[in-house]
Amino acid sequence: MRKQYVRLQQFLGFTRKETNGFLILSGLMLLAILAMFLIPVLWPASTYNPVTDKRQLDSLVALLDTTTQPVFQRVDTKQKEIVIAQKLFNFNPNTISVTQWQQLGVPEFLATRISKYKNKGGIFHIKSDLKKIYDFPPILYEQLYPYIQLPESMDRKMVERFPEKKNDYKTDRYPIKKETAIARFDLNMADTNQLKAIKGIGPALSKRIIKYRDALGGFRALEQVREVYGLDSLVVHELLKYVYLSERIPVKTLRINTASVEEIDAHPYISPKLAKIIVAYRQQHGAYHSVADLEKIKILDQTTLQKIIPYVSFD
Repeated sequence: MRKQYVRLQQFLGFTRKETNGFLILSGLMLLAILAMFLIPVLWPASTYNPVTDKRQLDSLVALLDTTTQPVFQRVDTKQKEIVIAQKLFNFNPNTISVTQWQQLGVPEFLATRISKYKNKGGIFHIKSDLKKIYDFPPILYEQLYPYIQLPESMDRKMVERFPEKKNDYKTDRYPIKKETAIARFDLNMADTNQLKAIKGIGPALSKRIIKYRDALGGFRALEQVREVYGLDSLVVHELLKYVYLSERIPVKTLRINTASVEEIDAHPYISPKLAKIIVAYRQQHGAYHSVADLEKIKILDQTTLQKIIPYVSFD
């Protein structure tokens, strides 16, 4: 072995340490090659069973309801803030289960509370009865309102059937809108009463629409109303039947050369970071004279730029 070692060292032209390293490395490589053949023999892989995967796939498919469009809804309930996947469908609150309540976007603790209310003999007679459940979020109620399969108010037959409930509906914190003819109105001039006349829009949503409109400076296109948080697509569809925008009422513009960071940041289309950069660029390079000057801001992408152009003035 000694002679073979010396011959290898002379053949390779290595030092003693280099020759030892070469032999160790060669041995490790040989072990790795042998392991490739020995491992499958000593520890054979389990046979693939497609049935197991099919069962898992079937379970996932069963959980997906393709008839409804999931919407991620944030529900604020006093000290709780829960983000849940919401599937809207027509329902009767007297008959659906806790699981179905959760599919509608109702938190589990609140769905359980409703179930206990029904188990104790509680009955929902009209839509607004749902708001009598303690801690039921008003925003969530407004979203579910169009889907509740109950009358909007007590009629004569219901009063005869439940005479003990007659006085319960004389005063309601959330009065139900009556089916009356709605005249078309300018969305940029609308007040909360006009908006609340639309089915599915209550006090909270009507105020939110006006607040968003004022923050923008006015709607330039009717489709912008879809940007208002909490407005369901069905409610938007109903709203668009009755609103229009008059060209005689110009939108309020943002004076980009004199506005402060706070004033620019208040616009819904402009982030706090972008507002600071707009002001910093103005201070370094002077006043903005045209859209071309705004395009020089690298962080300002074309999508955002096209959205804010109608709301910017350079005077």
